[in-house]
Amino acid sequence: MVKVLVAIRPEDAGVMRRVFGDEFDVISCATLAEAQAVLDGLGGEPLAMIACGVHFDDGRMFDLLKLVKADPQFSDIPFWGILRDEGMLSSAITRGIRTAMKSMGASGLFNLSQLDPGSDEEQAYLNLRSAIRQSLANGG
Repeated sequence: MVKVLVAIRPEDAGVMRRVFGDEFDVISCATLAEAQAVLDGLGGEPLAMIACGVHFDDGRMFDLLKLVKADPQFSDIPFWGILRDEGMLSSAITRGIRTAMKSMGASGLFNLSQLDPGSDEEQAYLNLRSAIRQSLANGG
């Protein structure tokens, strides 16, 4: 099973379980210290992807991104930001977050608030899992 580190706020855990379903082996953490401990404890086990909420640990997503990209053991692992803003952020702010992440080596940003509101919610999560699988197949 594909192992994914998911660094998120505790209140977003339910949504992320729905995003990844039972198709991925999800290791969740809520703090930067927990994420670092997970990474340190992998002991060479393959990690396919890191998904990190923009609001993770009071905004420490960029700290985790910097830590991961600075470590040769993890620098090639796809790192995706996850945003769930319910439309509260302007498109300019969202673009700024995406641009900053990409400039630091992230693969990109999934904005969960942009899931098609007119579609079946479960189908939207299936489509997102398909996009994640495709991203992993393409190397990030």
